[in-house]
Amino acid sequence: MDKTKVSGLGDASGRGSVAGYRVNFPARMKTYTEEEIAAVVNVMRNAEVQTQGPYLRQFEADFKAYTGANHAFAVDNATNALRLAAVLCDLHPGDEVILPGYTFCASALPFGMSGVKIVWADMDPERWTVSPADIEKKITSRTRALVVVHLLGMPADMPTIMKIAEKHHLRVVEDCAQAPGASIDGKMVGTFGDFGCFSFHGAKNLTTLGEGGMLTVRSDADAALVPGIRHNGVRPFPADRPRYWKPAMSNVDIDMEEVWPYNFSIGEAQCALGSVLLKSLDQNNDITIAQAAKLRAALAGVPEISLARVPAGTRHIYHQFVMHFDGSAFGKNRDDLLDFLTAEAGIRAIVQYHPLYRYPLFQKLGAGEQNCSALESWWDNSFSFPWWIGMPDETLEYLVNSLKAGIAALKGS
Repeated sequence: MDKTKVSGLGDASGRGSVAGYRVNFPARMKTYTEEEIAAVVNVMRNAEVQTQGPYLRQFEADFKAYTGANHAFAVDNATNALRLAAVLCDLHPGDEVILPGYTFCASALPFGMSGVKIVWADMDPERWTVSPADIEKKITSRTRALVVVHLLGMPADMPTIMKIAEKHHLRVVEDCAQAPGASIDGKMVGTFGDFGCFSFHGAKNLTTLGEGGMLTVRSDADAALVPGIRHNGVRPFPADRPRYWKPAMSNVDIDMEEVWPYNFSIGEAQCALGSVLLKSLDQNNDITIAQAAKLRAALAGVPEISLARVPAGTRHIYHQFVMHFDGSAFGKNRDDLLDFLTAEAGIRAIVQYHPLYRYPLFQKLGAGEQNCSALESWWDNSFSFPWWIGMPDETLEYLVNSLKAGIAALKGS
Protein backbone atom coordinates (compact mmCIF):
# COMPACT_ATOMS: atom_id res chain seq x y z
CA MET A 1 0.00 0.00 0.00
CA ASP A 2 1.22 3.48 -0.86
CA LYS A 3 0.70 5.13 2.52
CA THR A 4 1.12 8.61 1.06
CA LYS A 5 -2.14 8.11 -0.85
CA VAL A 6 -4.34 6.94 2.04
CA SER A 7 -7.42 9.12 2.48
CA GLY A 8 -10.82 8.96 4.13
CA LEU A 9 -9.60 6.73 6.96
CA GLY A 10 -10.24 7.55 10.62
CA ASP A 11 -11.27 11.01 11.74
CA ALA A 12 -10.11 14.33 10.36
CA SER A 13 -7.46 14.69 13.07
CA GLY A 14 -5.40 11.87 11.57
CA ARG A 15 -5.68 9.83 14.76
CA GLY A 16 -6.85 6.25 14.90
CA SER A 17 -5.59 2.93 13.58
CA VAL A 18 -4.81 2.70 9.87
CA ALA A 19 -3.79 -0.62 8.34
CA GLY A 20 -0.24 -0.95 7.08
CA TYR A 21 1.54 1.26 9.62
CA ARG A 22 4.04 -0.03 12.14
CA VAL A 23 3.42 2.90 14.51
CA ASN A 24 0.01 4.56 14.34
CA PHE A 25 -1.18 7.78 15.93
CA PRO A 26 -3.77 6.46 18.43
CA ALA A 27 -7.21 7.99 18.88
CA ARG A 28 -6.90 7.73 22.67
CA MET A 29 -4.04 8.65 24.97
CA LYS A 30 -4.71 5.74 27.33
CA THR A 31 -7.07 2.86 28.01
CA TYR A 32 -9.47 2.82 30.96
CA THR A 33 -8.62 0.85 34.10
CA GLU A 34 -11.06 -1.50 35.82
CA GLU A 35 -11.57 1.06 38.60
CA GLU A 36 -12.52 3.69 36.04
CA ILE A 37 -14.91 1.34 34.24
CA ALA A 38 -16.49 0.34 37.55
CA ALA A 39 -17.19 4.00 38.41
CA VAL A 40 -19.24 4.37 35.22
CA VAL A 41 -21.09 1.09 35.70
CA ASN A 42 -21.97 2.06 39.27
CA VAL A 43 -23.69 5.23 38.05
CA MET A 44 -25.54 3.30 35.36
CA ARG A 45 -26.84 0.84 37.94
CA ASN A 46 -27.42 2.97 41.00
CA ALA A 47 -27.58 6.71 40.35
CA GLU A 48 -30.99 8.24 40.99
CA VAL A 49 -30.42 10.98 38.39
CA GLN A 50 -28.23 10.89 35.29
CA THR A 51 -27.31 14.60 35.18
CA GLN A 52 -27.08 17.60 37.55
CA GLY A 53 -26.61 15.35 40.55
CA PRO A 54 -24.12 14.48 43.31
CA TYR A 55 -21.44 13.16 40.95
CA LEU A 56 -21.37 16.53 39.18
CA ARG A 57 -20.92 18.32 42.49
CA GLN A 58 -18.20 15.87 43.57
CA PHE A 59 -16.26 16.18 40.31
CA GLU A 60 -16.36 19.96 40.52
CA ALA A 61 -15.17 19.86 44.13
CA ASP A 62 -12.39 17.41 43.23
CA PHE A 63 -11.27 19.56 40.30
CA LYS A 64 -11.21 22.67 42.48
CA ALA A 65 -9.08 20.83 45.02
CA TYR A 66 -6.73 19.50 42.35
CA THR A 67 -6.15 22.80 40.55
CA GLY A 68 -6.58 25.25 43.39
CA ALA A 69 -9.24 27.11 41.40
CA ASN A 70 -11.73 29.31 43.23
CA HIS A 71 -14.68 27.82 41.32
CA ALA A 72 -15.12 24.93 38.88
CA PHE A 73 -18.09 24.02 36.66
CA ALA A 74 -18.21 20.79 34.65
CA VAL A 75 -19.62 21.09 31.12
CA ASP A 76 -20.18 18.88 28.10
CA ASN A 77 -17.01 19.93 26.26
CA ALA A 78 -14.20 22.48 26.29
CA THR A 79 -15.65 24.43 23.36
CA ASN A 80 -18.67 25.22 25.50
CA ALA A 81 -16.44 26.07 28.46
CA LEU A 82 -14.87 28.63 26.13
CA ARG A 83 -18.34 29.74 25.03
CA LEU A 84 -19.30 30.37 28.64
CA ALA A 85 -16.09 32.32 29.15
CA ALA A 86 -16.84 34.41 26.05
CA VAL A 87 -20.34 35.19 27.37
CA LEU A 88 -18.98 36.16 30.78
CA CYS A 89 -16.45 38.49 29.11
CA ASP A 90 -19.52 40.49 27.94
CA LEU A 91 -18.23 40.93 24.41
CA HIS A 92 -20.00 42.92 21.70
CA PRO A 93 -19.57 43.51 17.95
CA GLY A 94 -16.76 46.00 17.44
CA ASP A 95 -14.75 44.65 20.37
CA GLU A 96 -11.42 42.96 19.70
CA VAL A 97 -10.12 39.73 21.19
CA ILE A 98 -6.48 38.69 20.80
CA LEU A 99 -5.97 34.97 20.13
CA PRO A 100 -2.96 32.82 19.22
CA GLY A 101 -2.72 32.17 15.49
CA TYR A 102 -1.53 28.63 16.24
CA THR A 103 -4.05 26.53 18.14
CA PHE A 104 -7.04 24.26 17.57
CA CYS A 105 -10.04 26.01 15.99
CA ALA A 106 -12.19 25.63 19.11
CA SER A 107 -10.02 28.22 20.86
CA ALA A 108 -11.37 30.86 18.49
CA LEU A 109 -14.86 29.79 17.41
CA PRO A 110 -16.75 30.81 20.59
CA PHE A 111 -15.26 34.30 20.40
CA GLY A 112 -15.96 34.67 16.70
CA MET A 113 -19.58 33.76 17.46
CA SER A 114 -19.72 36.81 19.73
CA GLY A 115 -19.27 39.07 16.71
CA VAL A 116 -15.90 40.43 17.81
CA LYS A 117 -12.90 41.10 15.63
CA ILE A 118 -10.30 38.38 16.11
CA VAL A 119 -6.71 39.63 16.18
CA TRP A 120 -4.11 36.89 15.72
CA ALA A 121 -1.05 36.91 17.99
CA ASP A 122 2.26 35.43 16.93
CA MET A 123 4.11 32.58 18.62
CA ASP A 124 7.13 32.73 20.89
CA PRO A 125 9.83 31.16 18.68
CA GLU A 126 11.46 29.40 21.64
CA ARG A 127 8.51 28.30 23.76
CA TRP A 128 6.08 27.72 20.83
CA THR A 129 3.17 29.20 22.77
CA VAL A 130 1.70 32.67 22.24
CA SER A 131 4.16 35.57 22.43
CA PRO A 132 3.46 38.05 25.26
CA ALA A 133 5.41 40.74 23.43
CA ASP A 134 3.28 40.32 20.32
CA ILE A 135 0.09 40.35 22.40
CA GLU A 136 1.03 43.73 23.85
CA LYS A 137 1.90 45.14 20.42
CA LYS A 138 -1.57 44.26 19.16
CA ILE A 139 -3.62 45.74 22.00
CA THR A 140 -5.79 48.68 20.92
CA SER A 141 -8.48 50.80 22.55
CA ARG A 142 -11.02 48.20 21.34
CA THR A 143 -9.31 45.15 22.90
CA ARG A 144 -11.48 43.56 25.57
CA ALA A 145 -9.98 40.11 26.21
CA LEU A 146 -6.95 37.89 25.70
CA VAL A 147 -7.28 34.18 24.96
CA VAL A 148 -4.12 32.34 26.00
CA VAL A 149 -3.61 28.71 24.92
CA HIS A 150 -1.36 26.33 26.83
CA LEU A 151 -0.53 24.60 23.60
CA LEU A 152 0.50 20.94 23.36
CA GLY A 153 0.84 20.76 27.16
CA MET A 154 3.27 23.71 27.41
CA PRO A 155 2.12 26.53 29.73
CA ALA A 156 2.24 29.97 28.16
CA ASP A 157 4.10 32.71 30.00
CA MET A 158 1.22 33.59 32.30
CA PRO A 159 3.07 35.82 34.79
CA THR A 160 4.08 38.15 31.96
CA ILE A 161 0.70 37.97 30.23
CA MET A 162 -1.17 38.75 33.45
CA LYS A 163 0.95 41.87 33.98
CA ILE A 164 0.02 43.00 30.46
CA ALA A 165 -3.67 42.26 31.07
CA GLU A 166 -3.73 44.12 34.37
CA LYS A 167 -1.95 47.11 32.81
CA HIS A 168 -4.58 47.34 30.06
CA HIS A 169 -7.59 46.19 32.17
CA LEU A 170 -8.30 43.12 30.02
CA ARG A 171 -10.08 39.88 30.76
CA VAL A 172 -7.96 36.73 30.36
CA VAL A 173 -9.27 33.36 29.22
CA GLU A 174 -6.90 30.41 29.55
CA ASP A 175 -7.47 27.58 27.08
CA CYS A 176 -6.12 24.61 29.04
CA ALA A 177 -7.65 21.95 26.77
CA GLN A 178 -4.28 20.32 26.12
CA ALA A 179 -2.75 20.98 29.53
CA PRO A 180 -4.64 19.53 32.55
CA GLY A 181 -1.99 19.25 35.26
CA ALA A 182 0.51 21.67 33.70
CA SER A 183 1.84 24.39 35.99
CA ILE A 184 4.24 27.30 36.45
CA ASP A 185 6.17 27.39 39.73
CA GLY A 186 3.56 25.08 41.24
CA LYS A 187 0.54 27.18 40.21
CA MET A 188 -1.81 25.26 37.92
CA VAL A 189 -2.83 26.53 34.52
CA GLY A 190 -6.42 27.71 34.56
CA THR A 191 -5.93 29.63 37.81
CA PHE A 192 -4.01 32.66 36.55
CA GLY A 193 -6.66 34.38 34.43
CA ASP A 194 -10.33 35.14 34.89
CA PHE A 195 -11.35 31.81 33.34
CA GLY A 196 -9.76 28.44 32.60
CA CYS A 197 -11.22 26.05 30.02
CA PHE A 198 -10.33 22.34 30.12
CA SER A 199 -11.03 19.47 27.74
CA PHE A 200 -11.72 15.83 28.54
CA HIS A 201 -11.95 14.80 24.88
CA GLY A 202 -10.87 11.29 23.96
CA ALA A 203 -7.44 12.45 22.73
CA LYS A 204 -6.58 14.13 26.04
CA ASN A 205 -4.70 12.87 29.10
CA LEU A 206 -7.98 12.78 31.07
CA THR A 207 -11.03 11.75 29.05
CA THR A 208 -14.61 11.33 30.28
CA LEU A 209 -16.01 8.92 27.69
CA GLY A 210 -14.92 10.91 24.67
CA GLU A 211 -16.23 14.37 25.58
CA GLY A 212 -16.38 16.62 28.60
CA GLY A 213 -14.93 19.84 29.92
CA MET A 214 -14.49 22.15 32.89
CA LEU A 215 -14.66 25.90 33.37
CA THR A 216 -12.67 27.37 36.23
CA VAL A 217 -13.63 30.86 37.39
CA ARG A 218 -11.67 33.30 39.53
CA SER A 219 -14.29 35.79 40.77
CA ASP A 220 -17.34 35.04 42.88
CA ALA A 221 -19.43 37.43 40.79
CA ASP A 222 -18.67 35.59 37.53
CA ALA A 223 -19.17 32.21 39.20
CA ALA A 224 -22.66 33.17 40.39
CA LEU A 225 -23.76 33.57 36.77
CA VAL A 226 -22.55 30.20 35.48
CA PRO A 227 -25.13 27.65 36.73
CA GLY A 228 -28.13 29.32 35.08
CA ILE A 229 -26.35 30.10 31.81
CA ARG A 230 -25.00 26.53 31.72
CA HIS A 231 -28.39 24.91 32.34
CA ASN A 232 -31.25 26.64 30.51
CA GLY A 233 -31.74 29.45 33.03
CA VAL A 234 -33.23 26.92 35.46
CA ARG A 235 -33.21 27.67 39.18
CA PRO A 236 -35.49 26.75 42.12
CA PHE A 237 -38.55 28.61 43.31
CA PRO A 238 -38.49 29.41 47.07
CA ALA A 239 -38.22 26.17 48.99
CA ASP A 240 -40.73 27.20 51.68
CA ARG A 241 -43.69 27.88 49.36
CA PRO A 242 -46.97 26.40 50.74
CA ARG A 243 -47.56 24.02 47.83
CA TYR A 244 -44.37 22.52 46.35
CA TRP A 245 -45.95 22.26 42.89
CA LYS A 246 -46.96 25.94 42.62
CA PRO A 247 -46.25 27.76 40.43
CA ALA A 248 -44.10 24.91 39.04
CA MET A 249 -41.22 22.61 39.95
CA SER A 250 -38.56 25.11 38.92
CA ASN A 251 -38.20 28.66 37.70
CA VAL A 252 -36.50 29.92 34.51
CA ASP A 253 -34.86 33.33 34.46
CA ILE A 254 -31.92 35.21 32.95
CA ASP A 255 -28.54 35.74 34.62
CA MET A 256 -27.12 38.40 32.30
CA GLU A 257 -29.16 41.07 30.58
CA GLU A 258 -30.13 40.05 27.01
CA VAL A 259 -28.16 36.78 27.25
CA TRP A 260 -30.09 33.62 26.42
CA PRO A 261 -29.03 30.60 28.48
CA TYR A 262 -27.62 27.38 27.03
CA ASN A 263 -27.59 23.70 27.89
CA PHE A 264 -23.96 22.69 28.40
CA SER A 265 -24.70 20.00 31.00
CA ILE A 266 -22.59 16.88 31.43
CA GLY A 267 -23.76 13.43 32.55
CA GLU A 268 -23.32 11.91 35.99
CA ALA A 269 -21.42 8.88 34.66
CA GLN A 270 -18.84 11.16 33.04
CA CYS A 271 -18.47 13.11 36.27
CA ALA A 272 -18.00 9.96 38.32
CA LEU A 273 -15.33 8.84 35.87
CA GLY A 274 -13.66 12.25 36.00
CA SER A 275 -13.26 12.09 39.77
CA VAL A 276 -11.51 8.74 39.49
CA LEU A 277 -9.31 9.88 36.59
CA LEU A 278 -8.08 12.87 38.58
CA LYS A 279 -6.40 10.45 41.01
CA SER A 280 -4.00 9.24 38.31
CA LEU A 281 -3.58 12.45 36.31
CA ASP A 282 -0.24 13.44 37.83
CA GLN A 283 1.10 9.91 37.42
CA ASN A 284 0.06 9.79 33.77
CA ASN A 285 1.58 13.19 33.14
CA ASP A 286 4.80 11.98 34.75
CA ILE A 287 4.85 9.14 32.21
CA THR A 288 4.58 11.46 29.19
CA ILE A 289 7.19 13.79 30.68
CA ALA A 290 9.57 10.84 31.11
CA GLN A 291 8.89 9.68 27.53
CA ALA A 292 9.64 13.17 26.24
CA ALA A 293 12.86 13.32 28.26
CA LYS A 294 14.08 10.12 26.56
CA LEU A 295 13.29 11.50 23.11
CA ARG A 296 14.87 14.87 23.86
CA ALA A 297 18.06 13.17 25.02
CA ALA A 298 18.15 10.90 21.97
CA LEU A 299 17.63 13.82 19.58
CA ALA A 300 20.05 16.22 21.27
CA GLY A 301 22.73 15.46 18.68
CA VAL A 302 20.49 15.90 15.65
CA PRO A 303 20.99 19.51 14.49
CA GLU A 304 18.16 19.37 11.96
CA ILE A 305 15.58 18.77 14.72
CA SER A 306 14.66 21.47 17.23
CA LEU A 307 12.31 21.32 20.20
CA ALA A 308 10.53 23.90 22.32
CA ARG A 309 12.50 25.35 25.22
CA VAL A 310 10.92 24.50 28.57
CA PRO A 311 11.54 27.36 31.05
CA ALA A 312 12.67 26.58 34.58
CA GLY A 313 9.73 26.00 36.94
CA THR A 314 7.42 25.03 34.07
CA ARG A 315 5.67 21.66 34.12
CA HIS A 316 5.17 20.88 30.43
CA ILE A 317 2.99 17.76 30.30
CA TYR A 318 3.60 16.92 26.61
CA HIS A 319 0.12 16.51 25.23
CA GLN A 320 1.99 15.80 21.99
CA PHE A 321 5.64 15.50 21.01
CA VAL A 322 6.13 18.20 18.38
CA MET A 323 9.35 18.92 16.48
CA HIS A 324 10.67 21.32 13.88
CA PHE A 325 12.77 20.07 10.97
CA ASP A 326 15.32 22.22 9.16
CA GLY A 327 16.56 20.55 5.98
CA SER A 328 17.33 23.78 4.18
CA ALA A 329 21.06 22.99 4.05
CA PHE A 330 20.32 20.10 1.71
CA GLY A 331 17.17 21.36 0.02
CA LYS A 332 14.61 19.24 1.90
CA ASN A 333 11.57 20.05 4.01
CA ARG A 334 9.14 18.52 6.48
CA ASP A 335 7.08 16.87 3.76
CA ASP A 336 10.13 15.07 2.38
CA LEU A 337 10.90 13.76 5.85
CA LEU A 338 7.32 12.61 6.47
CA ASP A 339 7.33 10.86 3.08
CA PHE A 340 10.26 8.78 4.34
CA LEU A 341 8.74 8.08 7.76
CA THR A 342 5.47 7.07 6.13
CA ALA A 343 6.66 4.94 3.21
CA GLU A 344 9.92 3.53 4.54
CA ALA A 345 9.41 3.30 8.31
CA GLY A 346 5.63 2.84 8.57
CA ILE A 347 5.32 5.71 11.07
CA ARG A 348 2.12 7.73 10.92
CA ALA A 349 3.44 11.08 12.09
CA ILE A 350 1.02 13.98 11.71
CA VAL A 351 0.86 17.75 11.34
CA GLN A 352 -1.41 19.07 14.08
CA TYR A 353 -3.35 21.84 12.31
CA HIS A 354 -2.94 24.96 10.20
CA PRO A 355 -2.44 28.39 11.69
CA LEU A 356 -6.08 29.36 12.07
CA TYR A 357 -5.97 32.30 9.68
CA ARG A 358 -5.11 29.89 6.84
CA TYR A 359 -8.37 27.95 7.19
CA PRO A 360 -11.25 28.73 4.80
CA LEU A 361 -13.67 29.16 7.71
CA PHE A 362 -11.77 32.06 9.27
CA GLN A 363 -10.93 33.61 5.92
CA LYS A 364 -14.58 33.53 4.84
CA LEU A 365 -15.70 35.02 8.15
CA GLY A 366 -13.31 37.96 7.94
CA ALA A 367 -10.49 36.67 10.15
CA GLY A 368 -7.89 35.87 7.51
CA GLU A 369 -5.66 38.89 8.10
CA GLN A 370 -2.50 38.18 10.08
CA ASN A 371 0.92 39.47 11.05
CA CYS A 372 2.60 36.43 12.56
CA SER A 373 6.07 36.21 11.08
CA ALA A 374 7.52 33.77 13.63
CA LEU A 375 4.64 31.34 13.16
CA GLU A 376 4.81 31.66 9.38
CA SER A 377 8.51 30.78 9.34
CA TRP A 378 8.08 27.86 11.75
CA TRP A 379 4.84 26.04 11.03
CA ASP A 380 5.46 24.56 7.58
CA ASN A 381 8.28 22.42 8.91
CA SER A 382 6.69 21.25 12.16
CA PHE A 383 5.27 17.77 12.83
CA SER A 384 4.35 15.35 15.61
CA PHE A 385 5.47 11.84 16.43
CA PRO A 386 2.77 9.28 17.31
CA TRP A 387 2.12 9.75 21.03
CA TRP A 388 0.30 8.08 23.91
CA ILE A 389 0.71 7.44 27.63
CA GLY A 390 2.98 4.47 28.29
CA MET A 391 4.83 4.08 24.99
CA PRO A 392 7.29 1.15 25.14
CA ASP A 393 10.97 2.02 25.06
CA GLU A 394 11.41 -0.02 21.90
CA THR A 395 8.80 2.13 20.16
CA LEU A 396 10.55 5.31 21.25
CA GLU A 397 13.87 3.92 20.00
CA TYR A 398 12.30 2.94 16.69
CA LEU A 399 10.89 6.43 16.22
CA VAL A 400 14.26 8.05 16.91
CA ASN A 401 16.24 5.63 14.76
CA SER A 402 13.79 6.00 11.89
CA LEU A 403 13.93 9.79 12.13
CA LYS A 404 17.73 9.74 12.03
CA ALA A 405 17.67 7.32 9.11
CA GLY A 406 15.26 9.54 7.26
CA ILE A 407 17.44 12.62 7.71
CA ALA A 408 20.50 10.68 6.57
CA ALA A 409 18.64 9.46 3.49
CA LEU A 410 17.51 12.99 2.62
CA LYS A 411 21.05 14.30 2.99
CA GLY A 412 22.34 11.62 0.63
CA SER A 413 19.61 11.90 -1.99
